[in-house]
Amino acid sequence: ELTHVKALDVLRGHQQSSLRYQSITLFLRDELCGSMRIGCLYRVIGIPVLVHQWPNLTWSVEANSVQLWEPKCCHKVSPGFQELWKSSSSSPWRFSAVVAHHFGLDLAPPGLYDTLKLGLLLSLVQTRTDTNHTFHSVDLLVVTTDALILDRLMTYSLSLACRGVRHQASGEMFAYLSRDEHGAGTANIHAGSALLATEGICMLGDLGLYKKDKMDSIQSVLESHSVSVFIPGKKYGEDADQQISLPVQCSFWGITDSCCCSKRMDSALLGTAEMGPVPVQLAEAFGLVIHCGDRVGEQALLAQTVHTLLQAVQPRKQPPSSSWDFSNEDYRELVAYCRGLEVELSPEAEKLIHGFYMASRRARTLNQAVKISPASIKLLVSLAEAHCKLSLRSRVLEEDAVIAVLLCENSVTLRHGASALAVPPDAVFPCDVREVDGLHKRDRILDKLHQNILRFIYTYAPGADTYITEE
Repeated sequence: ELTHVKALDVLRGHQQSSLRYQSITLFLRDELCGSMRIGCLYRVIGIPVLVHQWPNLTWSVEANSVQLWEPKCCHKVSPGFQELWKSSSSSPWRFSAVVAHHFGLDLAPPGLYDTLKLGLLLSLVQTRTDTNHTFHSVDLLVVTTDALILDRLMTYSLSLACRGVRHQASGEMFAYLSRDEHGAGTANIHAGSALLATEGICMLGDLGLYKKDKMDSIQSVLESHSVSVFIPGKKYGEDADQQISLPVQCSFWGITDSCCCSKRMDSALLGTAEMGPVPVQLAEAFGLVIHCGDRVGEQALLAQTVHTLLQAVQPRKQPPSSSWDFSNEDYRELVAYCRGLEVELSPEAEKLIHGFYMASRRARTLNQAVKISPASIKLLVSLAEAHCKLSLRSRVLEEDAVIAVLLCENSVTLRHGASALAVPPDAVFPCDVREVDGLHKRDRILDKLHQNILRFIYTYAPGADTYITEE
């Protein structure tokens, strides 16, 4: 079945227009079957064929030519973001901080979920296959005690994705089979939410609504980035059974309520967070875990309540202390522009990433008997590249790698406890950044954390001083 890509907008979970799209049955010759993959975009040249004997099908297309298609759109950064970029050029961290701080202000007060907002933006801009046909994803698990507000924030973020699908827990996530209705007697493979979200975002919502077998399937796909479809031969007119592997190239977003009951021990290590109904193995598979807990207690609830009331009375009004005003369309264009940027990893960033991986693996293995997966390097590189894109640069700096290291270290700490690096919670946003003084203070703190990371590498990764120069 071939359908217009805009038909997938209905799966984002927010209000849509009244437009409707009709799918078309496409017949492929044997040599063309291998040229198409579920979830990708194609240009097809074919011959319309009128079919009389099938009551549910009036016409179809017999394909003569199939070409992979990538839409060419000229996205531009809005004047407001251009002015911000110029004014924040003195710091490699400042532009992305302000962008994240002002993101989603209709839903949450400024400063309350800055780390999560940055994580969502990084995931949004890192949803593209590179020239080597490798998809670099940033899968995100949010641990919270207030799933409603964060679900709304993530749903809003999903609307900015080039392709976003909000999965329903009762629906099919990956793929399912049905008998072919066109008389061939073979099996039809239907795409689930993850395959429809190819090169985009698949939002899972509250993982507490999923059964154990679904969670196991999610974990398997997060680890392998592929899904296997078993086709029984007897049922579908074949002599032998078949098993087809389909690549899954999208980023997953999930939420877990830490208030829900869990089987984890009460004697948790320092820095760990309660994962609620999500098994530890599934949390590991997500890679990036962000805790939006109640560290500020009733102050967060009061801030959210006041913000919601103000938005109801005076929608789209900027906070009094803010000198910047960015619209939803500004963010949509920014995400699309950043997503299309080609970036190059600098030697300094690469050395810092590899040095931190070696040091972290050695430190946590010695002190905590925790094995750091080699997939951590891929996550670190993806986060560093994403931060570089969000900062409107084409070269990944060592400062981009610092943000990636801090996000990953906080994520591992939530699962396994603090390490010898001992970064503080919310290390990426250690202070309020509403004012310029706050941005200067954040730069100083990040510089200090940068030096702490280098010392950590020198201590636990012998030989690192030969390829990393301490500033």
